[in-house]
Amino acid sequence: MASGGGHGGGGHGGGHKHHEEHEEHEEHVNHEAWVIPYADMLTLLMVMFLALFATGRVDMEKFKKLAENLKQDFGGNTEMVSLEGGGSGDISLEGGAGIFTGAVTPTVGGEPTQMQIEQARQEYEKKAAGEALEELQGFEQTLTGKATLAGFSDNLLVSLEGRGMVVTVLSDEVLFRPGSAALEPAGFTVLGVVAEALRSIPNSIVIEGHTDSRPISNNRFQSNWELSTARATTVLQYFLSAGVSQDRLAASGYGDTRAVADNATAEGQAKNRRVEIVVLTDISLEPILGEINGTEPPAAPAVEAAPGGAGE
Repeated sequence: MASGGGHGGGGHGGGHKHHEEHEEHEEHVNHEAWVIPYADMLTLLMVMFLALFATGRVDMEKFKKLAENLKQDFGGNTEMVSLEGGGSGDISLEGGAGIFTGAVTPTVGGEPTQMQIEQARQEYEKKAAGEALEELQGFEQTLTGKATLAGFSDNLLVSLEGRGMVVTVLSDEVLFRPGSAALEPAGFTVLGVVAEALRSIPNSIVIEGHTDSRPISNNRFQSNWELSTARATTVLQYFLSAGVSQDRLAASGYGDTRAVADNATAEGQAKNRRVEIVVLTDISLEPILGEINGTEPPAAPAVEAAPGGAGE
């Protein structure tokens, strides 16, 4: 009996001990674990509001610089709207018309505006014209250098037009005798210098004959048209014999229709009796002629023909 009682008492004591271990285990549970994610959430909210606050502030100097860069990129004619909020640097975002109030509209979806396309075209043409001019200037230096050595620099005039470079050879006592399309001995020398320079470039060449306004009528030429065309053809044939490719050459005669001086004087008539060798460019030089001359190229003056005797 005593042993049974002792067993029962021992069982009761063992149960009590198990209960105490369970209570000790529950004491280790952290019931304030929610504080950590809550603090993280507050931190993130604070960072978000700080970011919103920072983006809501505008650096006036940077804003003006941005507006100016955009103005240049979109071709000018743009105005920056005033900023509301005083000197604090705040900008009102309600009801604003945007940065641009002029005629230029920013591109939508990456498509360029018509003004941007036109501006890009003009810039390309100007750049291409500048490159073509550099090549022609190299040709001019070669030509003038050789003409100076040969002693004929005074007989060559070089000028620029939209179509290219024009080399003018005054024909009096150099290329042809009056009323003739046969080359003089001095003409062979002058044209030899020009041909040598022409072989150094690939450009197409047009040879143009001109006369003064005095009419002509002889056994070979019935008009100044025929005389000017024959002279241009004579020069072309010489260039062919000097090694200039025939694919690059063309000839035309204008008679007295393109005078550069007054035919009422002997001096003016001498200037009009000429052969022009035009070195053509693939692109017009017009975009840069204004800069070279300091103004837009003037239109050619209208010169009236003066009646006279035999043409030359």
